[in-house]
Amino acid sequence: MDQMDGPVDEQFYDSGYGNVETATSVPSVHYVNEAGVPEDIMDELRSHREIASIIEKWSQTLSGHVHPTLDVFGRKRWEGTRHVFAQMSLCAWAVENDDILSTLADVTEALSFNRCRFDLYDDDQEDVWNQWAGEIDLDSLLRSCARELFKVSQVYVGMWWGRRTYTVRDIPILDAVRQVDLFSQKRQEDILNSGATPPLPPDPKELPGPGRGNRKRKKEFTVEVPTAMTIFDPTKILPVGTMMFDRQRYAYIATREESEAFEAALRGDVVDSMVLQLIERKYTPNGADIAACGELGVTADYLWLMRKDSVFRHTLTKAQYERFASVRLKGVLPILDMKDHLRAADRAALMGNANFIVVITKGSDKLPAKPAEIDNLREQAKVVARLPVLVGDHRLNVTIVAPPLDNTLIESRWQVLDSRLVFTALKSFQPIVQGGNASGGVSEMSRVVSQGLDNRRHQLVRALEQHVFAAIKERNENLDESPSLEFQPKRISLDFQADVMNAILKVRDRGDISRESTLEEIGFDEDVEVLRRAKEKMYYDRVFSSSTPYSSPVANPFSVGDNNNPPTPGTPTPPKQAPDAGRPPGSTDSQPRTAKAELEEE
Repeated sequence: MDQMDGPVDEQFYDSGYGNVETATSVPSVHYVNEAGVPEDIMDELRSHREIASIIEKWSQTLSGHVHPTLDVFGRKRWEGTRHVFAQMSLCAWAVENDDILSTLADVTEALSFNRCRFDLYDDDQEDVWNQWAGEIDLDSLLRSCARELFKVSQVYVGMWWGRRTYTVRDIPILDAVRQVDLFSQKRQEDILNSGATPPLPPDPKELPGPGRGNRKRKKEFTVEVPTAMTIFDPTKILPVGTMMFDRQRYAYIATREESEAFEAALRGDVVDSMVLQLIERKYTPNGADIAACGELGVTADYLWLMRKDSVFRHTLTKAQYERFASVRLKGVLPILDMKDHLRAADRAALMGNANFIVVITKGSDKLPAKPAEIDNLREQAKVVARLPVLVGDHRLNVTIVAPPLDNTLIESRWQVLDSRLVFTALKSFQPIVQGGNASGGVSEMSRVVSQGLDNRRHQLVRALEQHVFAAIKERNENLDESPSLEFQPKRISLDFQADVMNAILKVRDRGDISRESTLEEIGFDEDVEVLRRAKEKMYYDRVFSSSTPYSSPVANPFSVGDNNNPPTPGTPTPPKQAPDAGRPPGSTDSQPRTAKAELEEE
């Protein structure tokens, strides 16, 4: 025991580190060295209040730690007072093991990320970006990032930089359309005179095209890009340094074995390219970093600073002074606690019915059973366990004791908790039905949920543009155009909105948006439709003379000539010809109809 006399420091007194004795004499503080630490180290700790305070906080967290348990009375399992790393671990475990949350994560992931590709004005650069996206499997990376955001509200992405040479590929769609067009011009007269019999498919040998000696040399791009990308465990990365103005860096929380391996690799004793790609040096934490390590239970001596261009972080909305984004999913933890208790209650009821108690009595107040009858009944009951036959008189009474199942496995009890899980995880409100219009409330909530998913996807793409796409463009002078990552469909919709679809069609008719955007909204690929339309023009349009009334003749599937420019005499005409200018069959008017003319006709 070490005794120190003299005045007691107020800050040290408030920390509760020592035992304070009050007496008429001068107060004294007693220290008990129960850990077996050398006294010189204890003296150094007593002289550094900051270190002593951190150790005290750490020891208090250890003494109050509660291990996860499935015990019915273990009510601190889902408590929300744990540090952020513990919250991340609990939420990640809940998403992977709870049936509702795991299904919800899969559904939202499928809704948010269907197909994506890069769109650029320069076709060559667009092909390079799409080849790079296919090489690193950008689709899977986006899905993994979205799942991390769903679980822990933050994702750390690592990048492995390298040089790649991409050869610009031919556009098969344009080449196929060109060959179809040339073949159609070559055999147009035969097609028109062939009657209703479709022509045979073209012989590949007859299709014109550039010869081997006339083909232009393909263009190549040698660029420096991330050749591989990975996602780190969020509980292994600690933001360090200055948080303001996004000047923070990221330190890897290593174990003792990992720290020794990093030192050997940086010294050159061991060849480890991964360490050289990711790790810059050992990090010396400042005061705020040491305090954060104390709160998280992390050893500050094993922090390794990661290279600035090898890792970036994307989080849900947070302030810059915050070291971590708030774990949004922690709101489901109390609900999961109630769900565990409900599961335990139903399980106990079912087990009680499976292990029921049989009570057999004989006799009454007027005619009590004799000892011989009771002994005979006991022997007979042993046989009843194997043969369900019990013989007795009117005084015999058999009762099965089991808990009631009136409230066991009731769907409404589970539905209340499951619906709360869904709306808490989606950060939405449960639909409030007013005036008996249930569909209206559900429709409004579906729009809220879809807007939330769309916003998360948009923010994730913005993070990639800032930390990945901009870095690639900066390192490569031959990539001078900023890429645009587009998704199909562009909007996330949980229900069909007829008014939105009508607005898209009107905007398309005005020519304000492209045909590709219109087709993507209803789930069609323009490249596939180009091939199908080219095939239809060759083989089927002359048989099916379908048209849209009062539409442009260009929009009709098949049309030769019009009223102002009829076919040249002597030239063959198809057996069936689409009405000129979209007029219905038998129509003689040649001018567009107006609303006034229709009213006068009526």
